[in-house]
Amino acid sequence: MPNNATNPFLIPIKLYNAYSPLFNLLTQKMALGFLKALSLFFFLLFTKSYGELITALPDQPSNVSFKQYSGYTVTDAQHGRALFYYFAEADSVDPLTRPLTLWLNGGPGCSSLGFGAFMEHGPFQPGENGILIKNKYSWNLASNVLYVESPIGVGFSYSNTSSDYFRWNDTETAADNLRFIISWLEEFPQYKDSELYLTGESYAGHYVPQLAALIVEYNKMPNIAPIKLKAIAIGNPLLDLDISITSGDYLWSHGALSDETLALEKTICNDSTFWKQRVHGNLSSACTEVYTRVSAEVGNIDSSDILLPLCLSSTNAVQFKSLGIHASLDAKLSQTKTSGDPCLTDRIFTYLNRPEVQKALHANTTILPYKWGFCRGGPLSYQMDNLDMNIIPVMSDIIIAGIPLMLFSGDQDTKIPLTQTRTIANMIARDLKLFPFTKYGPWYDQQQIGGWAQSFSGIKDGKNVTYLTYATLDVSLYSVKGFKGLLDLAAGDALNFGRVGKRLPRVMTVAGIIVALEMRTAIVSTLIFLLQYLMSI
Repeated sequence: MPNNATNPFLIPIKLYNAYSPLFNLLTQKMALGFLKALSLFFFLLFTKSYGELITALPDQPSNVSFKQYSGYTVTDAQHGRALFYYFAEADSVDPLTRPLTLWLNGGPGCSSLGFGAFMEHGPFQPGENGILIKNKYSWNLASNVLYVESPIGVGFSYSNTSSDYFRWNDTETAADNLRFIISWLEEFPQYKDSELYLTGESYAGHYVPQLAALIVEYNKMPNIAPIKLKAIAIGNPLLDLDISITSGDYLWSHGALSDETLALEKTICNDSTFWKQRVHGNLSSACTEVYTRVSAEVGNIDSSDILLPLCLSSTNAVQFKSLGIHASLDAKLSQTKTSGDPCLTDRIFTYLNRPEVQKALHANTTILPYKWGFCRGGPLSYQMDNLDMNIIPVMSDIIIAGIPLMLFSGDQDTKIPLTQTRTIANMIARDLKLFPFTKYGPWYDQQQIGGWAQSFSGIKDGKNVTYLTYATLDVSLYSVKGFKGLLDLAAGDALNFGRVGKRLPRVMTVAGIIVALEMRTAIVSTLIFLLQYLMSI
């Protein structure tokens, strides 16, 4: 990572100091214009040069056969705005035969590099000694995977225009993410013909559908190379604040809430009412009292997995607690632990803040004035009333446009319980007059139930086409037993999400898995499993 003496973004200032007599002959306006143009030139020049091949990550295993790339892709040159990405090519003889999967974490404002790539389903995780170990459930065993830290102010992503950070919103995020994809495909033209899958979790229930809608509109423009969007899949998604986060019944069913408190939630203030009041700045004392009572009864749990132990020594807890309203939102809408290893967050935080790691990643080239963090380490101020945006109509429009959709839920998530996501899936199917293509029932791995699922279809060109799938993931089974035969990917050359005439297999093998989206609520290795289903329907 360049230091202040060599930072390319300081070159225009150094030139000004060296040739100040010349600038004194110019008018102030001319001088400022010249400096602005020069700054833009160096921004474009050096941002691209820092974002390429990773020769090797510090302490990575020696037997790595796939290529990794990372760095910055410019989304607004005038503002000096760039999003950081980490790209793992498919661990395959020919990666170009595999699809391209883009992953976004939620928050809003949480890192896809930290959560998605290094905690959940990227190729490596830092072990207890700081040495990277291979993740045998990595998505890149079946797909090229692109992790994007979005929006600006998240992780290593940034803008040189301070006003960009204030009141950032879903509309800006979607537009910036579209610009990212267009620019990234120019930098990696070999993937322009690859089928693209948009995936994510939690608040990506806002990010992914709105980005998909923009791609659908972009593809209608003349004289452009269309983005080959194949399908979208979102885990434990926030789609409608009135429905998604209402968790009282779920907590009560797990013994975490008393009858009396559940009654208060139903009659005075539930999760939805609390958050709607809070994001709009009119939180009532009645809601505060109920929420305080709920918090006291539920206790200090991992809201991503009610059964998972906490990391009692976690230093990252301080980061989340320091975010004010964002702290509670992160506790509700983002994930901070990982199944079977609740202290992995600390090791990731330490690893990604090592100077030699950032240098290998071509990250932090502008010397950001804050450490890399899991959620909003920078000055980002998100327009929180966007949480109250109903995304269900956007999802319906995407399906109408012919883009298949999968919604899935970990069965121990208390933030956005599976019951609520299933309710939304049924609403979409009813409103679009889709009919059940499979009965609701279990799906299996190695003769063990992995969860339950149902797909919904419509008629296209006289044939049944699967457009919507809802699935659950059994956390306990996979956090304990894992998967067998995961490398048997012979059927994984393509995802057939919307394939005509295929029904959900009641007995699944791990052959052909692609992007198994999030296991426990949105977390870890079981992720690989879900998109096996996408390949088989």
